[in-house]
Amino acid sequence: MTAPHNDLSVIAPVAAIALNAFRETVRDRIIYALIFFAAIVTVLGIVLGSLSVGQDIRILKDIGLAAISFIGGIIAVFAGTNLVYKELERRTIYIIFSKPVSGWQFVLGKYIGLCLCVFVMVVAMGAFLAIIVTALSGSFAGASFFDQIKEITQELSLIYLELLFVTALATFFSTFSTPVLSVLFTLAIWLAGHLGESLLELGKLTQNPFVAQILSIIFYCLPDFAGLTRIRGHLLYGTHPGTEVLTYLVTYVLAYVLMLLVLAAIVTERKEFA
Repeated sequence: MTAPHNDLSVIAPVAAIALNAFRETVRDRIIYALIFFAAIVTVLGIVLGSLSVGQDIRILKDIGLAAISFIGGIIAVFAGTNLVYKELERRTIYIIFSKPVSGWQFVLGKYIGLCLCVFVMVVAMGAFLAIIVTALSGSFAGASFFDQIKEITQELSLIYLELLFVTALATFFSTFSTPVLSVLFTLAIWLAGHLGESLLELGKLTQNPFVAQILSIIFYCLPDFAGLTRIRGHLLYGTHPGTEVLTYLVTYVLAYVLMLLVLAAIVTERKEFA
């Protein structure tokens, strides 16, 4: 009878911290401003789409999904890099660690809470985009409607997968750096992950083998966000990349997330908050 109690005592702090992080992030006014911005960009996509005969729906989805990815990333970066700083500023972190809460429980709880918030935002913006798309295509009923919803859901899943990584990255930097530096580090790696293939191309063009080797090492150390974007492009144009490719990408991102959370927990455990 003691095992369930012990399991509950381990999970309860994580759940409490996650719920608190979720509430704090959702209450932040910037979240609602960004959602409004997403709606504006989506409407702009409708205007731009009307300029291209026969391509309005595709352009709308492309712009809408790009806006969701960008805004979701900004939410993850700025909220994630303030996870520890806010607790330190309000000195509530000392109260948290005065209780039987370990570093990994604190990090995991904060991460889960922020991921839940990002999930709600992505779903809300995705639902808005789906409504606009179905309204323009006139497919509120029938097989075409479910095809539209399925396609958007698949693309949103890949966007959320990328945001899970960005959130973990921001959480990791927040454990040992200031919010400003954490934002810069996270944005730099996020951007570099999308431009990684350019490093390989640059390495092929250079005449210096040492420089080419360094660029190759940097490429393989960076997360392959370009791969996720490429898969989203295939789905957008009706080409399924294959189960093996999707499985690889999911495993790849989750492995990165696990590594970052473990490192964040180790850094937090080494700090003296109690």
